[in-house]
Amino acid sequence: MKTQNAKFVTIAKQIRSGTYKRKTVIDLRDFFVEISPGKWSPNPDTRIQVRDTDRSLSFVDEIYNTIIATGDDSLLDDIVLVYFKETDEFKIIGGNHTSEIKIRLGKYESDAFVVDYEDDLQGRESVAIDFGNELNNPEKRERPVTESDVKNIVYTHIAENIEMGLKNPKPTEEWKKNLQARYPFVSMKAIGQWISNHDEVGGRRSAKKSWTEAEKENHHESVKNRFDYQGYHVIAPRGLSSWDQTAISTVVNHYVQNPLQKDYVLIFFADNAKQAVDLVSGNIRAKIEERYNLMRLHLGINIKVEYMRTK
Repeated sequence: MKTQNAKFVTIAKQIRSGTYKRKTVIDLRDFFVEISPGKWSPNPDTRIQVRDTDRSLSFVDEIYNTIIATGDDSLLDDIVLVYFKETDEFKIIGGNHTSEIKIRLGKYESDAFVVDYEDDLQGRESVAIDFGNELNNPEKRERPVTESDVKNIVYTHIAENIEMGLKNPKPTEEWKKNLQARYPFVSMKAIGQWISNHDEVGGRRSAKKSWTEAEKENHHESVKNRFDYQGYHVIAPRGLSSWDQTAISTVVNHYVQNPLQKDYVLIFFADNAKQAVDLVSGNIRAKIEERYNLMRLHLGINIKVEYMRTK
């Protein structure tokens, strides 16, 4: 395992230093969906997601605005692709933010480094995720790798071993030591606890979808135009954390000013990865339904709820 791991670690170092030789030129439009003229959203099918959120929109805005103001694009990271021989397709694993900033700038053509999923990453998703973390370059103001990122490597590795039919899918001691050596801020004890808790927490995670303002606006219009919601006042999408606070106050304030309007639609999206998990499990949705049913019984206000997808 050490020899195999050394290959992708070496490749990551070469990419960070700019000495890696395998490159290609891509059209970024192949990796995005144009949701409205000049407004682009990442196509999730063209990404290998390493972090628990698909990207930081605030970071994209910050770097984009800096480049517009200064003309300096040195903060842009390299784009790195993984090539899949079986399907003859490329997916972005490094430079998610760079690709989105470039396409916002109208720069559709871009250089990109290329690694092979089978030859360089052992044909394993866990190794690809590990490689994605190795690409992290602190000098480019990227978010540092966190314990959650390393935990995802462990859980994905276990899930792959289960899918391969291994009698004991738990990581070997050598694998754990190798992982810990590259992420020294994670202790062997923590790795052991993650493995012990694996069955309880449900294995590998999916990244939370981040929504742009244009996407939220489009979704809002789509819900407003539904036949089932004729006569409803549809409130613009908001974060799930507001469900028992500003969401309710917004409805009540509108009702006070418009007493004949009794039917409302609230649209929520997950603010973070934990909320995405809660939405999928259904626990928070049941809690919201119970509270809003009480409002209907006591205040006569009928609230329907729509949830935007989490990934």
